[in-house]
Amino acid sequence: MSVAHPFPLLSRRSSFFIVALSGLVLFLMAVLSLLMTTAHAAQVTVAWDANTDPAVTGYRVHYGTAPGNYTSHIDVGNATSCVISGLLEGLTYYFAATAYDGSGNESDYSAPVNYTVPQAPAPVPSGAAASGGGGGCFIATAAFGSYQAPEVILLQKFRDRILLASEPGRLFVALYYRVSPPIAAFISHDELLRRAVRLSLKPLIFSIQHRLAVYLGVLALLLGLTLILYGEQRRILREVRRLRWRE
Repeated sequence: MSVAHPFPLLSRRSSFFIVALSGLVLFLMAVLSLLMTTAHAAQVTVAWDANTDPAVTGYRVHYGTAPGNYTSHIDVGNATSCVISGLLEGLTYYFAATAYDGSGNESDYSAPVNYTVPQAPAPVPSGAAASGGGGGCFIATAAFGSYQAPEVILLQKFRDRILLASEPGRLFVALYYRVSPPIAAFISHDELLRRAVRLSLKPLIFSIQHRLAVYLGVLALLLGLTLILYGEQRRILREVRRLRWRE
């Protein structure tokens, strides 16, 4: 008798790596929560011409780190300028404005403008962590498939400009470069694990872009869901073994 399953079974080794990776990312987020307060946030003033349509009652400014892909917005009411803060050094942000009327109808995006946040002089890393500067992000590269992926570049910039700027960050980078190569090599050959890692890294990437304090809660939830998945996989494996033993 054959047994059909709604999703593929994970081996014990694969399940262990999912749990280990989630724990590693959660630990990274805890370290970042301590380092974020030392990072230099920047701000920029955005201004635009008023819309001559009498039906317009307000404006929204949309922005993000990729042209046409605006991940945040600010409703500024009837003003024609606003100050956007919390921008990360060294990144290029793209801005576009929209107008809306009293019924909530919103116009198309305006022509985008971009702004690259000036980067403060980077400190010279010392000790074992120095080898991390300018190197690759092994796990992220394996997950996203290329060291040129925007997500990987963002993580590299964050490592070089924020993690390596403090002693705790340098210690973490040194630890990461000791343990990450074999993990990256393992997940690079398993698409299911690559998807799991990409999903695990999304809250980290989002928190770097937006500097939100809620990311720890999101990652804690992710770790909890991963443990539930691991437990469910073990339960299904036990059930399969029981059915095979009966056969």
